[in-house]
Amino acid sequence: MKRKLITLRRLTISGIQNFFRNSWLSVAATAVMIVALTIILGAILINVTARNAIKELSKDIKVSIYFQDDVVQAQRDKLMVSLKANKAVVDVEYITREKAQSRLKQNQDDGFVDQTLALLGAEALPESFDVSVNDLSRLEEVGGIAKGAEFKNIVGQGEDDITLGKTRSKDTIDRAASAQKYITLGSIIAASIFASVSVLIIFNTIRMAIFTRAEEIRIMKLIGATPDYIRGPFIIEACMYGVIAGLLSNAIIYTFVLSVGSKLSSQREFAETYALFTSPNLVSAMIVGGVLAGILIAILSSTLAMEKYLRLKKW
Repeated sequence: MKRKLITLRRLTISGIQNFFRNSWLSVAATAVMIVALTIILGAILINVTARNAIKELSKDIKVSIYFQDDVVQAQRDKLMVSLKANKAVVDVEYITREKAQSRLKQNQDDGFVDQTLALLGAEALPESFDVSVNDLSRLEEVGGIAKGAEFKNIVGQGEDDITLGKTRSKDTIDRAASAQKYITLGSIIAASIFASVSVLIIFNTIRMAIFTRAEEIRIMKLIGATPDYIRGPFIIEACMYGVIAGLLSNAIIYTFVLSVGSKLSSQREFAETYALFTSPNLVSAMIVGGVLAGILIAILSSTLAMEKYLRLKKW
C-alpha cells in the first residue's frame, strides 16, 4: 500500500511538472475546454429556467367555460368531476356573476362597467368555470370535454362560450417554448464542436509532450518501468485540464446566476430556478458534474494520443 502511494505521488508530481512545462499549450487546451463546459452548463441553466418560467406562466392561461342561464349546482358538479378526471387539468374554479363583475372592474373603469351593466342588465356576465392545465398543448382536449353531448344543455354553444386560452400570453409562451428547443439544439451543437476542439488540442498537447520526453520514455522502458507508470503522468496532466476547466466554468456560470439571478429572483417565473440553482446540493452536483465531464474529455483525448504515439503494446 505504501509503495502504491509513493508511486502515485511521483506520477502526480511528474504530471504537474508536465502541465507547467507545456504552459502555453496547457492554457490553450484549458481555455477551449472552459468554453465547452460553460456552454454545456449554460444550456442546463437556460433549459431549466425556460421550463420553470413556462410552467409558471402557463398557470395564467385557462380554459374558460361559460354556462347557460339557470344551471343548477348538480349539473355544474357533474361537469367539474369530468374535467378533474382529465390528467391535464390542475384546478377548476367556479366564477359567479359577482366575481366576474369584480374582475371586470379591476381591468376597466368602474363607471364604464356600471354603465354597461345598467344597459345590458346584471345577467350580462354568465357564470363560468376557469380551468387551469399543466400542458398548453392539451387545451383543445380539455375544451372538448365541455363540448360533449351530455353537457350541451348547460354550456353555451356559441364560439365564445368556450375559450381556449386565446390570449397574447399564450402566444408568447408558445414562442418561448419554440425558442427553448432551438436554444437547446444550438447549445448541443456548440458544445459538441468545442468539446471536439478540446479533444484535438489535448491530443496534440500530449503528443508534443511524448515527443519532448521521447528519450526519457526510452530510458524508462530500458530500466523496466511498466506501461501504466509511463502513462500515468500524461493522464494526470490531462486531468488537470479537466479539473481546472470544470471549476472555472462553474465559477463563470455561478457568477452569472448570483449577479443576474438575484435581481430576477423576486419575479415568480424565475424564483423557483434561482432557489434551485443556489441550493447547496445542486451547487455541489454542478461542480462535480463539470469537473467529471472535463476529466472524461481529457482522459479520452490523452488516451487516444498515447495509444498512437507511445507504442506500449509491442513493448
